[in-house]
Amino acid sequence: MITPDPGLEPDWDDYNIEHIAKHGLRPEQVEEVYYGEGPYPTLALRSKKKIGRMSEYRYRLWGTDASGLCVEAIIAPYPEFGVWRCVTAFPMMPSTQRAYFRRLKK
Repeated sequence: MITPDPGLEPDWDDYNIEHIAKHGLRPEQVEEVYYGEGPYPTLALRSKKKIGRMSEYRYRLWGTDASGLCVEAIIAPYPEFGVWRCVTAFPMMPSTQRAYFRRLKK
């Protein structure tokens, strides 16, 4: 597991705000997960996403917002621009929550 770059700023627009709102989340909640502001630490897994001939890194974050809600988020970092962008975010499924808390105990 790795840690997302805390020096990057979030990049929100109407599209990604409306997308996560469909899952019942607000940008502030995703930011709390990204920056590890919840009562439990954020776990991050980095993967490479191929888009045509290009590829970019994305992070799958598991963490909690400040209220303790378990959130899973997919983040695309763009360090060359100093930002990260939320691709999607949603409350964790119960099976994912169990896996998250098992990993925290290790």
